[in-house]
Amino acid sequence: MADNGEITDNMAIPGHILEQARTWYVRLGSEQAGTDDWLAFTSWLEADPVHIDAYDRVELALADIPSQAANNITPVHASDNQVSGNIVSIQKKRRIVKSVPFTYLAGIAATLIAALVLFNSTNIFNAAPVQAQQYATNIGEHEDIVLSDGTRINLNTNTRLSVSMGKKTRAVTLHSGEAYFDIAVDQKRSFIINAGDTSITDIGTAFSVHFSDTSLSVSVAEGIVDMQSPVQKMRLTKGQKAVQSNETETITIATVDIASISTWRDGVLVFENAPLSAIVPELNRYFKTPIILGDEETAALTFSGVLNISNQDNMINSIEALLPVHAENDGKQVFLSGKK
Repeated sequence: MADNGEITDNMAIPGHILEQARTWYVRLGSEQAGTDDWLAFTSWLEADPVHIDAYDRVELALADIPSQAANNITPVHASDNQVSGNIVSIQKKRRIVKSVPFTYLAGIAATLIAALVLFNSTNIFNAAPVQAQQYATNIGEHEDIVLSDGTRINLNTNTRLSVSMGKKTRAVTLHSGEAYFDIAVDQKRSFIINAGDTSITDIGTAFSVHFSDTSLSVSVAEGIVDMQSPVQKMRLTKGQKAVQSNETETITIATVDIASISTWRDGVLVFENAPLSAIVPELNRYFKTPIILGDEETAALTFSGVLNISNQDNMINSIEALLPVHAENDGKQVFLSGKK
């Protein structure tokens, strides 16, 4: 620990920035915190990457400490702690400790460690595990759900997820498919979505997550999300899309048209200069009768426009009218080939 109040384990963070982060944490935890506060906080986060690291550290240290206590923590040192059996003793320094952000964090961290040891040793709090609620849709179905905190989740076709609402965390496991999340703000409970080995943490956001056998994609319509894979961590903001390969677990980021992020909720899909080879697999997610491309020339045809996915026959008719293709339905598959 440096005397100037900086954390030096991984990256030095100036004391005044840690103090700003601590101020934001307390401010957003207040019942008076409103939309303007969250917008200002988002601007502060985006102004400097160091702000993000500072807030992460403060949030980690203060998450389980009440706001009143967080403002009046007496700094202690881990070296002063003595743990023996089920007894935890935290001795106070007789000298006055310099009041800088890091001493607050060090004291809180030591207190949390002591509490964890006591918890594991005596099992004082034997709270029952949170029961996960299961939700699922079949091919071609949509479902809208509202959680107890006001969060809205729109399940797309052939989607399966589970929801656990605890006192300290809100968690969703997306097993497969796609869902659009409009998260209710709750400073005291983070909202985390797990898909495979990757987690997506919300920071007051609306976004879409699609998890398939080959990839995971996250598209942000509003706010900020953190995306953490086993090999990479990224922060996404409004109008960004991240795609992670399930094979390599690496994440790439691109811009996305916000208006097109969840058009499926309105029963349509929007494409811009996309080849049929990319369009057809997307369409097949919504219908039990798969579309098969008859040849490479047909697969290479590009399309820009809107397709209605509420009725497969009508959609196929639209494709035939807009592209030089012919469709044949044998009851099991729809064959799409070039017109002769």
